[in-house]
Amino acid sequence: MNKEELINELAKHLFDKKQARAALDNTLDIIAGALKKGDKVVLSNFGTFKTKESRPVNIKNPSTGADIPVPSKTRVRFKPSENILK
Repeated sequence: MNKEELINELAKHLFDKKQARAALDNTLDIIAGALKKGDKVVLSNFGTFKTKESRPVNIKNPSTGADIPVPSKTRVRFKPSENILK
């Protein structure tokens, strides 16, 4: 299911597609804003979004054998609820 299909499903439960799009966009903006601040977002019976800092690593260039440093990054992790598929 992509974003447009999700909006269409939401529109079945709300007044119209425009309202569904606004609701979904605002929800995603709120989740993204919380993650940018470093907060954890817990959606009961769905799952948890949180950020995690990856560690810096060195990789080798296969053609030259030179080490290439890869800096650490902040990544988003999602852990689904145990009963999400039940």
